[in-house]
Amino acid sequence: MRKILLFLLTVAQVICFGQGKILPGDASINTSLLKPGAYSMAYTVNYNGKWVEIGTYQTEVEVDNKYLKVNTSLSFINASAKWTDNFVADASNFKPVSSYSDRDERTLSLFFNSNISGEYIEKKSQKKKSIKQTLKDDCFDVSVYPYILQLLPLDVGYRATIPVFDYEAKDNTKTYNVFIKEVKTGIYLSDLTGNHIVWKVDVLEENTGHRFEYYIDKSTRRVWKISIVSAKGDKIVMNDKETDFNPFKNKFDKEATLTMINDGNSVIKGVAFARDNENEGTLKGLAVLNINKKQYAFKGTNIVLIPYTSYYKEWIAMNEKQRKIKNAKPVPLPKDAYDCFKTTTVYDDNGNFEFANLKPGEYLLVTAFGYTHTSRQTEETGRAAVIVNGTYQGDHVYTSVFVYSSNATANIQKVVSIKKDGDKVEVKLKKTF
Repeated sequence: MRKILLFLLTVAQVICFGQGKILPGDASINTSLLKPGAYSMAYTVNYNGKWVEIGTYQTEVEVDNKYLKVNTSLSFINASAKWTDNFVADASNFKPVSSYSDRDERTLSLFFNSNISGEYIEKKSQKKKSIKQTLKDDCFDVSVYPYILQLLPLDVGYRATIPVFDYEAKDNTKTYNVFIKEVKTGIYLSDLTGNHIVWKVDVLEENTGHRFEYYIDKSTRRVWKISIVSAKGDKIVMNDKETDFNPFKNKFDKEATLTMINDGNSVIKGVAFARDNENEGTLKGLAVLNINKKQYAFKGTNIVLIPYTSYYKEWIAMNEKQRKIKNAKPVPLPKDAYDCFKTTTVYDDNGNFEFANLKPGEYLLVTAFGYTHTSRQTEETGRAAVIVNGTYQGDHVYTSVFVYSSNATANIQKVVSIKKDGDKVEVKLKKTF
């Protein structure tokens, strides 16, 4: 009877507190869900209640019949430092094969067989330490477990324990547990692709005390977001930058576009200015009555030239539609497409600018600059009763003209065509108000 009670107690503990350990080769790991690819995540930290992006976390995943290979890097925006990690695991069971890690202060290389061997190098002193360690129990390399999470049979209430090896762990064996504490349904809102139904997977690292929340897409198993709270209370969030997002029907040819803006013999010369109309009321907007002088774009104003190809026309059309939708986000351009913008600046006090080395084709010129808006309005300042021969004839209205000045911005776009190579096209980027 005592044995039966102990067995029932053990079963109850598994049901209530978890689903046992996930070990290499576990049948619950669905390897078909693992997909090769590359993605980037914005690495942000919380400083005094404000979220600040300090770097980019990039991942490349390769999978073949034999190995899973993952290369990751964390590049910091305001520093030359770059952290890299590369690891290899057996594709069939995720047993570790090798790993390499490079940080500011050290490098670490490990090789996994029946035993663990490797080398630890302190960069400052160049001291080297050979590593020889016996691995008593099956476990994953610490770098692999985030990818194991994506392949598990996640469901509401799912819990499990994942043993991992980390040479820099504090415990003597260098192995510790990663606990899946809670799984529940959530929503991840992307600025680009909208709502995604996700599993929110709450994870605790036994060794570090760090808490993680993974937002894993229910359909694709893509990791959209990772929220981290360190043992000290520091907060970090990584969000998928969706660099693979491509809503365009037209294909972009970077080489041909760069040739268009750099390898021709044509020139665009222009002048950028605003012309202000003081008149208000019924006379507002009548250019013939515009009495203010031209206000030229100031020296140093940026003028942007966009090759007006079908690809960029599609991008502009999509954003025009987005502007009509409440709270809709603008459609971004891929970096390669931004790289094909050409920029110059106004070089004098008369708004003049130039573009050279252009091929025949259509170009969109875009600029924005400040100017002083002056308006003239006629306003009623008083009334007096008009009485003739003792009879009230109405009121006489007294008016005065007031002139107001305010700061404003001229946003100007103009499509310019170059017909044949060698043409010199002169344009006016003007805004009349």
